Amino acid sequence: MRFYFAPMEGITLYPLRNIHREIFGEGVDKYFTPFITAAHNHHFKNREKKDVLPERNMSFDCYPDQVVVQIMAGCSDDFLWAAKEIKKLGYNEVNLNLGCPAPTVVNRRKGAGLLQDPEYLDGMLKEIFTALKDDAKTFEEAKDRVYPELSLKTRLGFSDDAEADRLMEIYAAYPVKELTIHARVREDYYAGAPRLDAYKRAVKIYRESGGNADICYNGNIDSKEALCMLMEELDMKTDPKDVLLESQSENEDKGKRGTSSIMIGRGLLSNPALVRELRGGKGLLASELKTYLNKLYEGYAAYIPEDRNVIFKMLEHWAFLHVHFKDSDKSLKNIRKSRSRDEYHAAVNEMFTHFDH
Repeated sequence: MRFYFAPMEGITLYPLRNIHREIFGEGVDKYFTPFITAAHNHHFKNREKKDVLPERNMSFDCYPDQVVVQIMAGCSDDFLWAAKEIKKLGYNEVNLNLGCPAPTVVNRRKGAGLLQDPEYLDGMLKEIFTALKDDAKTFEEAKDRVYPELSLKTRLGFSDDAEADRLMEIYAAYPVKELTIHARVREDYYAGAPRLDAYKRAVKIYRESGGNADICYNGNIDSKEALCMLMEELDMKTDPKDVLLESQSENEDKGKRGTSSIMIGRGLLSNPALVRELRGGKGLLASELKTYLNKLYEGYAAYIPEDRNVIFKMLEHWAFLHVHFKDSDKSLKNIRKSRSRDEYHAAVNEMFTHFDH
């Protein structure tokens, strides 16, 4: 079983990726960047380009394989241009975003907006994979190819999970490296329970349609108990001593395999040590969480001007992390009210007197 840190806009930037990798990264197989936009003018936004520069991957010993750049695109030409640029930076894989539910994205027929028009999406993928196929024929060595490998991250549909039937037939027609399925439709956004029955049906249809890519599950894995329930629901093999065994034998026919990896977003923001716990390791320690937060602050402060703006960025993390602190409403309020580095760190020190683990 493999574990991935999900892409989250504005949050899983290079400071978090590097610091999480350094402190909690053992057992996390891949980190996905927030989406980088493939604009019609074929120029990346400066802040997005800076986030994926090779020198930003300080904590990774093999970033081309451990970091995946996610691309937001609405047509094949823009996507292929962006993928080629990312390959020049050394990355071996890019991920096409077919799941972002934000109205500003959807209205531009990007992200989950592409799920509204399966035939357009099919044509777009056909053009992309034709270029990738020609590229593979031209260069014998993968390292010499113009384009990186392509994985997809999708939802079960736009408004109805029955839409997944056609989407899975489309995806199965192409040599996707890996297919990540967020077990919700766009209209769910991130609320409510994942649609596990629809997810299982989608995987079944994908395999029956000839799809051979590895399948990654995404949706509400925030504890060992949640993972055990998922594995039981999906009839995945478990061991009573250690929840993490490979779901299928390495020698099993790839076309018959079920879920082989788990992508986690909010669960890892709430508990940075979650993957370690899922692999049978120790739970989150107050000392390492404090180190993690201090390093995050310094990482953001290196490029965000003014203490208050850095604190705003840290509050995005505290929105998830406060669950580890009992009877801490007053201390959390003091963190939110902080206006300087010293005020912030004093409030955090007070907060840690309430750490509950």
